[in-house]
Amino acid sequence: MTSDSGAFEDSALIYDLIYGDKDSYGEARWVGDQLRRHRVPATGRLLELGAGTGRHARLLADSGYTVTAVDPSVEMLSHSIPHPRVTYSEGNGQNLRLESSFDAVLALFHVVSYQTTLEAAHSFFSTAAAHLDSGGIFAFDVWYSPAVIFQQPEARVLIKENELIRVTRKASPIEDIAQSRVDVHYSYSVEEIGTNVSRHFEELHSMRHFTIAELELLGSALGFSLIDSREFMSDRQPSRDTWGVWFAFRKN
Repeated sequence: MTSDSGAFEDSALIYDLIYGDKDSYGEARWVGDQLRRHRVPATGRLLELGAGTGRHARLLADSGYTVTAVDPSVEMLSHSIPHPRVTYSEGNGQNLRLESSFDAVLALFHVVSYQTTLEAAHSFFSTAAAHLDSGGIFAFDVWYSPAVIFQQPEARVLIKENELIRVTRKASPIEDIAQSRVDVHYSYSVEEIGTNVSRHFEELHSMRHFTIAELELLGSALGFSLIDSREFMSDRQPSRDTWGVWFAFRKN
């Protein structure tokens, strides 16, 4: 999902093709299971920050939740599909203020890692706190520092196509260890199948990785208690082998 609208300005049109094989159904089921573990009602009200094109929001709504899906990118939201229990809205997770409270606030697919400074992350946590009553849940997954540092980001090439286009994406990461950040430069080539028409563009996605202690300190400063941390989509404890880690905080 997204956090910085500029990062997805050009790739919004091909976002769902690029991540078409991502197990969104399994992820939504797993997230729903975690919410119920923490006593969020199965028909509760969810706020999803950085909802992108709304894939997780719609799947969670299919299971009974009412979801407000917020994203800063108008381009991403323009590719969302209407759902009777999903409300789409443009907004930035660092300063969003709605006149509503929710049973849980979610930030899926590393949205919190797009908050590349501690100040930005603090503002994001503040937004979550502002939309939860006592007992509400703030849950998200992030890049986990021990795994990122141990495994080290590497260059990759991804090729995806459908009946209309073929997309080639080259990822070139640059580490800034002192700032706990990885700057991923993406180079895209989008070719129309059956023609010689193609276009090229580039995007920069800067991602921050976090330790448990950093997130616990951020949470406690804004009235949260850490109640769970584990590998995303499993019961394994965070380690240097678990790049994506799920955290759940309860509002005090």
